[in-house]
Amino acid sequence: MKRREFVAAAGALAAAAYLPSARSADETAAVQQAIKDNYTTYSGFDEQAYRATTTDDFVLLEHGELIDREGDVANMAKPGTGHRRTDEFDFRSVKIHGAIAYAVYILKSEIHDDIKGTRHREWLESAILRRSEGAWRLALLHSTRISTPIGTQDMKSFAIRYTAAWCSQDPASVAAFFADKGSLKINDGAPSVGRPAITEAARGFMSTFPDMIVEMNGLDREGERYIYRWTLIGTNTGPGGTGNKVRISGYEEWTIGPDGLIAESLGHFDAADYQRQLGQAGSQSSD
Repeated sequence: MKRREFVAAAGALAAAAYLPSARSADETAAVQQAIKDNYTTYSGFDEQAYRATTTDDFVLLEHGELIDREGDVANMAKPGTGHRRTDEFDFRSVKIHGAIAYAVYILKSEIHDDIKGTRHREWLESAILRRSEGAWRLALLHSTRISTPIGTQDMKSFAIRYTAAWCSQDPASVAAFFADKGSLKINDGAPSVGRPAITEAARGFMSTFPDMIVEMNGLDREGERYIYRWTLIGTNTGPGGTGNKVRISGYEEWTIGPDGLIAESLGHFDAADYQRQLGQAGSQSSD
């Protein structure tokens, strides 16, 4: 788009911000859907359909570069690479003035391919759309990567302190990270509900491994949940212990409640490998 057209579009949008809102919910939904369709066609390797979601003079502003439509098509993932992607849109603002629309949203994506594996990304994006032949089409997309997703830094500190609690031999300190009616469920076991029950669950593992160390391997955000990855290291010298050393890794899926504490934790690890290292029959869970 030429500079004059950008200035004109920006002026129209600025004026629109001060006009009475007469846009219907259907118009807003149509703008949002046009943006979602643009990403769906791009992730689906459908070059023709992708072009149909953009204007001929489409421009992408990303990584400090100006990329036109054909340049964006050239960067499209190719079939056979294992590429797949899911996107979650959190629209913060949609303004419409005549045949021009402006949207601001946070985009959270899970992206996978055979080379890089799975990764999670967030962007703050703004888009200008023009209505053409009865359809909304993207004319300009400005994408800014959020290197530290909203809330992640606080949650990382939370996870570090949670890890230290598991190493403390104080089971109540683990339960303190859970909401009053929070729950901890490990593999297929029955959930421990409430802080007293979670305290006893933690006590069982601390008794089994008096020298237990839990290492934090990472914390990722997936939609509204956090994935906390850990490795447990300890010697089974507790009551009735085998004396064997155990090293097992797993992860927890956290749902965080409005109080900032864990409302639900779903724990996962290889129970068969755990029993093999422990060197005894029977079932036992581990966080």
